Amino acid sequence: MIAPTEITFGEIVYPPGSVLGPRLQRFYQLVLIQRGCVTVWLDGTPLQADADSVILLFPGHEEYFEFARDGETEHTWVHIALPELPRPIKERLNRVAQILPLSPALHTLMRQLLAQRNSTLSTIDEIRKTIAAQMLWCYLGEGETRSAPRSRRNQPSLVERAQNYANLHLTEPLTLEQLAQVVATSPAHLIRLFRAEVGVTPLAYVWQQRVKMGIELLEQTGLTVDQIAQRCGFKTSYHFSRRVKEATGMTPIQVRRHAWQQTE
Repeated sequence: MIAPTEITFGEIVYPPGSVLGPRLQRFYQLVLIQRGCVTVWLDGTPLQADADSVILLFPGHEEYFEFARDGETEHTWVHIALPELPRPIKERLNRVAQILPLSPALHTLMRQLLAQRNSTLSTIDEIRKTIAAQMLWCYLGEGETRSAPRSRRNQPSLVERAQNYANLHLTEPLTLEQLAQVVATSPAHLIRLFRAEVGVTPLAYVWQQRVKMGIELLEQTGLTVDQIAQRCGFKTSYHFSRRVKEATGMTPIQVRRHAWQQTE
């Protein structure tokens, strides 16, 4: 059972060459690196984490952070205060890698947590603690899956790795060459793999996911069409609206009205 008694969280951008510490870690902490890099010295031993990775830190250790010297480092974080964990869970956490690739699942949970910063709900503490616990369970599950013998797990394909990267960077400009470089293959080969496994090209997949993300925001938030288009990586609301119409047969406003069960 993972039941946080207290959590704190936030996001920050450190200027080039910034440092933090030394400090004694009092909690479990997840540090999600969006861009840049950081070297964390744990009891004098360095741990290097690059962009699109997540670090798990444990209580009781001295930490000193050195951030990228050649550019800004952006990261989000959550401190999780826990009572004494059951021994089996603690042993499982101690066995997984302390740095993992930042998955879409962890990225989404962190964004959900940040979205609750200014909430005034009477249940907000419980909501935040639940999300933080989910993040720790997610990290544990992903770490155990990656460390399992090859015979017991499926290795992510080049397509899956490219999809994961794309899903983490939908709001940014993405090119075929960039996706191919991330998975260390040629653009032509990546196109062939995507067509075989997904049925569309890599960039067509990216636009599908952006439209999917936009439709979810139309249905679940009150953001304007312009705001949603920008958040989903579209340069104009016209382009966003055209893509939504192609995918659903409805305009963005009609999509929202339909989801909210309103009539024309």
